[in-house]
Amino acid sequence: MIRVKKFDDLCKTIVSNLEIDGYVICSTDEQGTKKLKDKPGINLVAVYPNYSFSGEPDSYRDLHELLFYMVTRQKEGSSNETEISQYETTQDSIIKLKEFLFGENNYEHNLCQMFPNVHISSVNIIPEYNIFGGYLGWSLALET
Repeated sequence: MIRVKKFDDLCKTIVSNLEIDGYVICSTDEQGTKKLKDKPGINLVAVYPNYSFSGEPDSYRDLHELLFYMVTRQKEGSSNETEISQYETTQDSIIKLKEFLFGENNYEHNLCQMFPNVHISSVNIIPEYNIFGGYLGWSLALET
């Protein structure tokens, strides 16, 4: 199981390596909305990891779900070009996050080094609109 303090340290490391504006950690959309409020710039929203296991008590496999969002405050009533620009900047950040987590593109850290027992089975990157009380961007879900 990924410990809460280690997860917070991971978020701090992500923010400094990706040079984004900040982060919040939450367990629900409502909590994420309250913590984000009107934070400017690009922010990482990290959802506390889900944990489960499968198998028998004497031989089981840990299963984790990690969910991250890279969001910016949507500009209401903005032009199509502005919206595309917002998606583009948050998409660049979510791609950098994926590269960071997998140790790609000259990033020294990777998820396997930080959490050696985590084995990724799937990655989903999905566009998001009007989440956390008026933000848009991308989500990245990792399943182990």
